[in-house]
Amino acid sequence: MTGDTFVNEKQNPQSPTSTDNSDATLREDGDAIIEITEEDTVSRHSSESGNSVHNDSAQPQPDKRPTVLRRITGSFRSEPEPDDITETNTRKLENTPNGFPRLAAFQASEANFSLYRSFSYLHSRLLLDLQDEITALEKELDDIDWDDFDEDPERLKSREHDMSRAAGEGDARNRRVILREIRTKLMEYDEVLIKARTLESFEKPSDRNYRSVRRFYHNTKPLMDTEMDSIRSKEDTVSLRTGREWASFDGGVESILWQLDHWLAKIFRRKDPPLQRFFRTPELQAKTSNTYISFYSSSRIEKLINVVITMIIFVLLVVPVLTMYQLTNTSAHESSSSSSGATLSTVDSNSRDTINAVGVLIVFTLLFSAAMSLLTKAARHELFAASAAYCAILVVFIGNFTGPGN
Repeated sequence: MTGDTFVNEKQNPQSPTSTDNSDATLREDGDAIIEITEEDTVSRHSSESGNSVHNDSAQPQPDKRPTVLRRITGSFRSEPEPDDITETNTRKLENTPNGFPRLAAFQASEANFSLYRSFSYLHSRLLLDLQDEITALEKELDDIDWDDFDEDPERLKSREHDMSRAAGEGDARNRRVILREIRTKLMEYDEVLIKARTLESFEKPSDRNYRSVRRFYHNTKPLMDTEMDSIRSKEDTVSLRTGREWASFDGGVESILWQLDHWLAKIFRRKDPPLQRFFRTPELQAKTSNTYISFYSSSRIEKLINVVITMIIFVLLVVPVLTMYQLTNTSAHESSSSSSGATLSTVDSNSRDTINAVGVLIVFTLLFSAAMSLLTKAARHELFAASAAYCAILVVFIGNFTGPGN
């Protein structure tokens, strides 16, 4: 179970600072660097010096001069932030009553777990009902228009004339009344239609995230069985999490990382998985103490994904070049031919090298296309263009290093 961490930091009231001791430095791009006021720094240093004097008086220590390395690195060290800045407030699942409160806390703890029903069936029912009402009003309006066309065509040519004639008809159901009803129904219909279109644009949850939420329902049982029909409607469930470019690949890497983490914990006989401290922030660790729930920081996972993607790109670009260079290397073939005593002609050697290089080109072009389709959300034309460009680079390499005299 992975994702971003949402932490509410405590915002303490601060008094307005004067222009004399303001430590906010505005940069050209509009950002601001906020530093600690001098009063807080002086008070913290005075308290630290008081504690050091008290400790020195209690137990004298020999005078130690700082080394050259400490003098150089000391100027680059930043002072620790006070507790009222670094302190954060995180809602813990175990501190929430079991039921709807704990279920809400769980689904709010991770964007991937924000799964809710879209009620597409009810939207369709409402749209069909409003559509039928508007259709009936449209037919009624057409009938009145044709009646007035035969009896009083002036009402169809002037809105003021039609309104004056409608005012004298009292409570009769005339054109003005029908148009007001159509306006009201159309506004309601358009609103429901737009909302339904917006809901349809939401992404469906992945099988991995859906199973995680169902496992939480199974383990904690926050609701009664009769009230769990919403989570059982998988086809009608949408996720509030926007899709990432490598979402499916991220899920695979996170699953492998989770299995490796628990495998290492069993080998070294540790209670806590050893890799979680590298991929979990303190806020994520504070969200729950349940051993069956594992939160991973999406930012740290993304860094790991970037490293893996970089290695894949490096392999797909360098390995085929080195392979084809070895296949088309004339000196290597001459030495192998002289050592084996083979008497192949130059044309046969070049033909064999070209065929082998083309085989390497085909294999790595297929691997590149597969990597593009799995690791990115590239469209079909983008996938075709990228594969064609990659193949063209390898073709140029073959053309330069094969043929007579090469």
